[in-house]
Amino acid sequence: MEKDWSFTFKILIKKQGDLWVAHCLELDLVTAASTKEEVEIDIFSVISEQVRYCIVNDNMENLFRSAPKEVWDEFRACEERMDQEFKTPINRFPKPDSPPISFLASKCWSSLDACCA
Repeated sequence: MEKDWSFTFKILIKKQGDLWVAHCLELDLVTAASTKEEVEIDIFSVISEQVRYCIVNDNMENLFRSAPKEVWDEFRACEERMDQEFKTPINRFPKPDSPPISFLASKCWSSLDACCA
Protein backbone atom coordinates (compact mmCIF):
# COMPACT_ATOMS: atom_id res chain seq x y z
CA MET A 1 0.00 0.00 0.00
CA GLU A 2 1.32 3.42 -0.96
CA LYS A 3 1.80 5.90 1.87
CA ASP A 4 -0.28 9.08 1.90
CA TRP A 5 2.11 12.05 2.05
CA SER A 6 0.05 14.96 3.32
CA PHE A 7 1.43 18.12 4.92
CA THR A 8 0.28 21.52 6.12
CA PHE A 9 2.47 24.57 5.52
CA LYS A 10 2.26 28.26 6.36
CA ILE A 11 3.30 30.64 3.61
CA LEU A 12 3.93 34.37 3.95
CA ILE A 13 3.50 36.22 0.66
CA LYS A 14 4.40 39.90 0.56
CA LYS A 15 5.31 42.67 -1.83
CA GLN A 16 8.91 43.88 -1.62
CA GLY A 17 9.75 46.62 -4.09
CA ASP A 18 8.84 45.38 -7.56
CA LEU A 19 8.70 41.73 -6.52
CA TRP A 20 6.36 39.42 -4.64
CA VAL A 21 8.18 37.15 -2.19
CA ALA A 22 6.80 33.88 -0.79
CA HIS A 23 8.31 32.20 2.26
CA CYS A 24 7.34 28.71 3.44
CA LEU A 25 7.83 28.89 7.20
CA GLU A 26 8.17 25.20 8.05
CA LEU A 27 10.76 24.52 5.31
CA ASP A 28 12.45 27.95 5.18
CA LEU A 29 12.07 28.04 1.39
CA VAL A 30 11.76 31.37 -0.46
CA THR A 31 10.73 32.32 -4.00
CA ALA A 32 10.27 35.67 -5.75
CA ALA A 33 8.33 36.71 -8.86
CA SER A 34 6.82 39.76 -10.49
CA THR A 35 3.20 38.83 -9.65
CA LYS A 36 1.41 37.33 -6.67
CA GLU A 37 0.04 34.54 -8.86
CA GLU A 38 3.51 33.63 -10.17
CA VAL A 39 5.12 33.61 -6.73
CA GLU A 40 2.34 31.38 -5.41
CA ILE A 41 2.84 28.87 -8.22
CA ASP A 42 6.62 29.01 -7.71
CA ILE A 43 6.50 28.40 -3.94
CA PHE A 44 4.09 25.49 -4.38
CA SER A 45 6.43 23.96 -6.97
CA VAL A 46 9.51 24.40 -4.77
CA ILE A 47 7.73 22.92 -1.75
CA SER A 48 6.51 19.97 -3.81
CA GLU A 49 9.97 19.28 -5.19
CA GLN A 50 11.62 19.51 -1.76
CA VAL A 51 9.08 17.11 -0.25
CA ARG A 52 9.35 14.74 -3.22
CA TYR A 53 13.16 14.72 -3.03
CA CYS A 54 13.14 13.90 0.69
CA ILE A 55 10.56 11.11 0.25
CA VAL A 56 12.27 9.50 -2.75
CA ASN A 57 15.69 9.67 -1.08
CA ASP A 58 14.42 8.50 2.32
CA ASN A 59 15.68 11.72 3.85
CA MET A 60 12.67 12.98 5.82
CA GLU A 61 14.80 13.97 8.82
CA ASN A 62 16.14 16.85 6.70
CA LEU A 63 12.83 18.06 5.29
CA PHE A 64 11.81 20.51 7.99
CA ARG A 65 13.91 23.58 8.72
CA SER A 66 12.07 26.41 10.38
CA ALA A 67 12.20 29.96 9.11
CA PRO A 68 13.77 32.55 11.44
CA LYS A 69 11.68 33.82 14.35
CA GLU A 70 11.25 37.22 12.68
CA VAL A 71 9.48 35.60 9.72
CA TRP A 72 7.14 33.66 12.04
CA ASP A 73 6.40 36.90 13.92
CA GLU A 74 5.67 38.65 10.63
CA PHE A 75 3.33 35.83 9.56
CA ARG A 76 1.45 35.97 12.88
CA ALA A 77 1.10 39.76 12.64
CA CYS A 78 -0.17 39.42 9.09
CA GLU A 79 -2.58 36.64 10.11
CA GLU A 80 -4.08 38.85 12.81
CA ARG A 81 -4.85 41.55 10.23
CA MET A 82 -6.53 39.20 7.77
CA ASP A 83 -10.30 38.87 7.91
CA GLN A 84 -10.14 35.19 7.11
CA GLU A 85 -7.60 32.44 6.83
CA PHE A 86 -6.90 31.32 3.28
CA LYS A 87 -6.29 27.63 2.85
CA THR A 88 -5.42 26.15 -0.49
CA PRO A 89 -5.31 22.38 -1.02
CA ILE A 90 -2.46 21.42 -3.34
CA ASN A 91 -2.05 18.00 -4.94
CA ARG A 92 1.16 17.44 -6.82
CA PHE A 93 2.31 14.52 -8.90
CA PRO A 94 5.59 16.04 -10.10
CA LYS A 95 7.12 12.99 -11.74
CA PRO A 96 5.77 9.62 -12.81
CA ASP A 97 7.99 7.71 -10.36
CA SER A 98 7.15 10.00 -7.43
CA PRO A 99 4.74 9.38 -4.59
CA PRO A 100 1.58 11.51 -4.62
CA ILE A 101 2.09 14.57 -2.44
CA SER A 102 -0.64 16.82 -1.11
CA PHE A 103 -0.45 19.78 1.20
CA LEU A 104 -2.65 22.46 2.64
CA ALA A 105 -1.20 25.96 2.46
CA SER A 106 -2.27 28.57 4.96
CA LYS A 107 -1.33 31.80 3.21
CA CYS A 108 -1.10 35.34 4.43
CA TRP A 109 -0.49 37.97 1.80
CA SER A 110 -0.31 41.67 2.10
CA SER A 111 2.03 44.57 1.52
CA LEU A 112 4.91 44.77 3.96
CA ASP A 113 3.34 47.85 5.57
CA ALA A 114 -0.03 46.17 6.14
CA CYS A 115 1.60 42.96 7.29
CA CYS A 116 4.06 44.38 9.73
CA ALA A 117 2.71 47.77 10.80
